Amino acid sequence: MLLALVAASCGDQSPPTTTAPLVTTTDAAATSTTAAETTTTALAYVYPYDFAVHPAAPVVQPEDWDQSYTAVPWVILRGTETLLFYAGASGRAASLGLATSSDGITFEKHPDNPLFAPPGGLGWFSIAEVDDQWVMWYVTGFSPPYRKVNRATAPSLRGPWTDEGESFIAPDREWDQFIVPTGVTDIDGTLFMPYAGYDQTDRIPAIGLLTSTDGVTWEPIGDDPIHTATEGTWDEKGVVPTNIIETERGLELFFLGFDEAPKVGYQKNSIPMGRLVSTDGGESWLLDHDGLPVADTEERGWPGVSVAYVDGEYRLYLGDDLGGAGISLITGTIP
Repeated sequence: MLLALVAASCGDQSPPTTTAPLVTTTDAAATSTTAAETTTTALAYVYPYDFAVHPAAPVVQPEDWDQSYTAVPWVILRGTETLLFYAGASGRAASLGLATSSDGITFEKHPDNPLFAPPGGLGWFSIAEVDDQWVMWYVTGFSPPYRKVNRATAPSLRGPWTDEGESFIAPDREWDQFIVPTGVTDIDGTLFMPYAGYDQTDRIPAIGLLTSTDGVTWEPIGDDPIHTATEGTWDEKGVVPTNIIETERGLELFFLGFDEAPKVGYQKNSIPMGRLVSTDGGESWLLDHDGLPVADTEERGWPGVSVAYVDGEYRLYLGDDLGGAGISLITGTIP
């Protein structure tokens, strides 16, 4: 059913408040332009920030065991080292790969790749440390709908990984009978897991948020859902989050907006992205830029995006061209 993620941005912004949008613009409405010799009308947005594809992208390229695609990146920062995990495959079922870097730009693949090959293949996943061990939450394959989220553990980020089977299932409420978990972040001992949730009828994903202190029991936090698609706008067919990051502004969550039904093999060349900020630990979220897109992905970022924040710079790692062109990188800052 879904997905991807990516690009971010750069520009003037006031600190978040609890009473108003993060950015107020007077010229943010979409305008239309007509391409020469065609009757096609395209929306043009006034983006408040300027993010760009890094000249070194793609930073990880398909080859050998992952020649079919490299997708769903997940980045962990450990001191001066950047560990970039990803789902790679030479056929249909994906396994876990790892590439490491000292600067977050030039990566070297681990010689023992693939590190983990769950039954049914690896789909969307994320990794966090819980009680002195590393835990991976993942779904199987890239063919939603998903109800079950699985779990694997390892004593080290480089493995060995042990599959522990089912961890939990979708909340199964009216709006989130199915979920796509898009990242787990540890913030001061609390695990935050944003996800795209949708029902079996309209399949328009909204953004939910679960928290946990032990990585086993998960509970909703904040509004339920914390953000939904808006009819008649750029994201009317669904919103899909990335992972939460912590910055000097609070908690931040970028998300993709779809004006067509999101699905595996989504063929648009770019997908606009919005931004949410929370100043109260995830209980409430403010929309940046009056709810309009804050950035463009500039390329197909499906499937999966991982956002890192390093010394004031946003780094968005994403699968490029359905993962067939490797893992791309978009960078930028927000004043």
